[in-house]
Amino acid sequence: MSGANLSETLLRTLRLYHEPVAVYLLEKEEGPFKDLARPKNRLSICQIVAHVREVGQGVLLTPQGLHCQTAAFVCGFPYKEERVLKTLYKFLSQKAAEKLYAERARLEPGRYQALAFVPLERVEAPPEVVLLVVDALQAAHLLDFYLLGAGLTELSLSHYPNAAVCGSMVKAFVEQSPVLSLPCPGAFSSGKMDRGELILAFPWQAFETALKVLQEKVQKGRVSFLGGPRLVGEDLCRNCPLISFGSG
Repeated sequence: MSGANLSETLLRTLRLYHEPVAVYLLEKEEGPFKDLARPKNRLSICQIVAHVREVGQGVLLTPQGLHCQTAAFVCGFPYKEERVLKTLYKFLSQKAAEKLYAERARLEPGRYQALAFVPLERVEAPPEVVLLVVDALQAAHLLDFYLLGAGLTELSLSHYPNAAVCGSMVKAFVEQSPVLSLPCPGAFSSGKMDRGELILAFPWQAFETALKVLQEKVQKGRVSFLGGPRLVGEDLCRNCPLISFGSG
């Protein structure tokens, strides 16, 4: 299925508010993404993802275009240790901050020279990660589809005091498992998530697993967001048919 078809299926069946964002990790800056837009000013990954999902324009990010030191740290770009720790000290005790700094999921330092962020509808090759900005019910559907397809029973919420977008993206890739995160202060402001949206990151293989189940349910007409006079969740809730009303 093409990127355009994947995007259309997600937007139509789950009523997503935002275009999913495909993320490519590039060991060489050159390649099929060299003609993407580049930030004129140094930005955070939150800001770039907000632009891609709301404007629909792909962006190529190099270390020189990244302002956020925490994002540089988790992406394996050059960073200043004291600035990363200083940010963590705002949220955590010194001991906890240093523990998170030492243990946080990171890309291999120096391995990737750029990141490409592309609207899912425009992808031509599988990305490493897909980022979605969703509400709770949309997240529940997608994660339920993944659990069913993967034969699993549960997934854990991932919450850190900062780096919600970039950290979830990296953790999903490193651990090869979906990551659901609450937004951090930077995501609220720079990432334009002031409605309390959630961040859902899928490594590509896990995303394909969820999509396969979604497509099977669509074919059977069993996705509760498909529209019409049906209540959301009626496919699961036996009491929903009892909730009906007539004229006065």
